[in-house]
Amino acid sequence: MDLRVFASFVAVVEEGSISAGARRASITQPAMSRQIAGLERDLGVALFVRGSGGLRTTTAGSRFYERVTDLLSLAENIIGRTKQEGTQTVAALHVIAPPATIDSGIVPFLVSRGEGGPTLDCEPADPFRVFDIAQARGADLALSTRTPPPMWRHSKLSDGVVRAHVPRSHSLAGRGFVAIEELLDEPLIVLTPNNAARRIVDDALSSLDRPFEFSQVVRHPAIGAAMAAAGRGIALLTDDALRGTVAIPVIGPAGPLLVPVNAAWSPTNPRRDEIEALVGELTRFLDLRRNHNLDRVM
Repeated sequence: MDLRVFASFVAVVEEGSISAGARRASITQPAMSRQIAGLERDLGVALFVRGSGGLRTTTAGSRFYERVTDLLSLAENIIGRTKQEGTQTVAALHVIAPPATIDSGIVPFLVSRGEGGPTLDCEPADPFRVFDIAQARGADLALSTRTPPPMWRHSKLSDGVVRAHVPRSHSLAGRGFVAIEELLDEPLIVLTPNNAARRIVDDALSSLDRPFEFSQVVRHPAIGAAMAAAGRGIALLTDDALRGTVAIPVIGPAGPLLVPVNAAWSPTNPRRDEIEALVGELTRFLDLRRNHNLDRVM
């Protein structure tokens, strides 16, 4: 099937009508109608319910939309990477990782390596989907707090340190660490429950056997850090501190709150030696950063 037909289908779904989808795709309305009819014929299912209530997807159409948008995204990624690699002397290693791992781990690592560092093409993804996306897109390396696929080579990369982000003017700002029970009466900003740092925080708080509630729950760590910088609460994150703030390691009943990060790659990847060397370098760098963050705790 032609990817352009899939793109036409997506346009109709997102625009809400054949005519609007045709305008977006820069084709005529009859041509769009023929494409959609042909797609339904080829698939053997009705993708839309047509009636006085307007155009809407059937159950099969909704499922097909989810799958075909992933397919189009993959195709766009492949085309973009191929064009990019065609202009590079050394092909980049494709890395899938959560945004916090990229921003607070890979970015400072690349800065530290200078001109001789590796060439990495990093793509952010939800920690729950990192390994699935890496497999689907043929990425070279995947980093996540989740358990790696059983058939992939893997190793523990390092640990993220959960830290309390506060403005420099905050009473806690000069501390080397803060016990989590000290934060129970503070307005706490946390990430959504699918985030590993949030789960570590939840476990530590539940072990205290004291009631607590969060002031704000946000999806993106940068938003949590920004809210902390604005004085709207204490953000519990593994990310680096923003300008004007400090990030203080949080201690739970069992010690510092640490989030293990795993690295995984295919054992059949022709660049596996290069990947394993990168993982080793990245591990040493991140372990040094972790130990530096915990210097005043130990």
